[in-house]
Amino acid sequence: MQPRRKPVWLRGKKFLSLPFWIFSLLCAGLAQAADSQPVYWAGFGFTGDAASRARIAPHSTVVIENKSVEALNQALTAAQRDRPPAHLQIISNQLAKLDGSTSATVLAAALDRETTSIEPIGSKYKLLVEIAVQALFFDFREKQVIASYPVTLQYIDLLDAAPTDAQINAIFAKKLYGDGASDLPLAFARALLSVQLPNAAMKRLQIAAVEFSDAAKASLPSPELDAPVRMTLANEFSKLLSSGTGIGLLPPSMGEAIGGAMALRFSDQRVYRLKIPSADYLVKLRVDRFASRVIEETVSMRNFLFGAVFNVAVVEPLSGRSYFDQPLRKGATKVVPATQAEIDAWAAQYETLLNGLDAFSNAAAGRVDPKWLAAQQPGGSPLKKQLSSLQELISSCR
Repeated sequence: MQPRRKPVWLRGKKFLSLPFWIFSLLCAGLAQAADSQPVYWAGFGFTGDAASRARIAPHSTVVIENKSVEALNQALTAAQRDRPPAHLQIISNQLAKLDGSTSATVLAAALDRETTSIEPIGSKYKLLVEIAVQALFFDFREKQVIASYPVTLQYIDLLDAAPTDAQINAIFAKKLYGDGASDLPLAFARALLSVQLPNAAMKRLQIAAVEFSDAAKASLPSPELDAPVRMTLANEFSKLLSSGTGIGLLPPSMGEAIGGAMALRFSDQRVYRLKIPSADYLVKLRVDRFASRVIEETVSMRNFLFGAVFNVAVVEPLSGRSYFDQPLRKGATKVVPATQAEIDAWAAQYETLLNGLDAFSNAAAGRVDPKWLAAQQPGGSPLKKQLSSLQELISSCR
């Protein structure tokens, strides 16, 4: 009996035995595990002292007390398990040991602040909700911050009537516990996907200052917003610079991080006083002015131009060397119906500033928008030279 011939598409092919394939897959899995840094999951907590929690995050505090931090931790853990980070091995069933037998790197979801704004617009009410959280990595033995990756949750709606506290709490519950792409569990897991923690030799950046000129302060809805807006802007700039460059920053040296330390409190009474190491490079933002004007008007619409002029400086504190110190600007247009009597100029100006900081962050990573670059004044070769210097600095922090 003639032996069966291989099909044409198998002729000339060499096959490995099943045990070899199993061995190869096992080795590949071990290699991938070896490339993943073990990190211990500490759960959800609040930055700052316990007395200020109800003042800084009143709605979040009420919602978490009602729905339990255990349910929130379960949602966060499940999202991380479904979308595991490429370079981290998150261990959620035990805490790090202090005897040197395990990694001492710990991860917490730390809530910094919340913002609730209700603005009457004609017969409607504009509701803005923001929750600022950071993926905070710290050394459990040294009680020292390693890196921070900010995550900001936002909800905007236009309502027929002013929202009640119960309605606002329901929105906070959805943002903290929900399963949507913009809710905390998925947004937090997504922020961890490509995180690579710095080693001891890597350089660290920090947002060190956010200042408003007198002209910029005049654009604020009220003078009392100066300090909170600057603190919010420091967190937003840190988030944009981190996501744009792919590097973790130290927490901004404003608010709870003043004095080189920050408190991290958990609902199970764990309290850590974390040291924030000195940054190798400081990033300073000065907002010079905001602008808005109508550039086109017809019987049916008005086209507004909004602008933000600001300065970003990146310096090395020990040597005083400046890697970047340039005036920058960003403009954006917005078309509104002629029937709309009121327009939220501040919100549009602030959004324009954030877009400018996003463009700068991308340029720092080497992704320079030619249109943005051409719009800078004075710009030219000095700006290009400093951008090149800044890009080299960012590379040293990866």
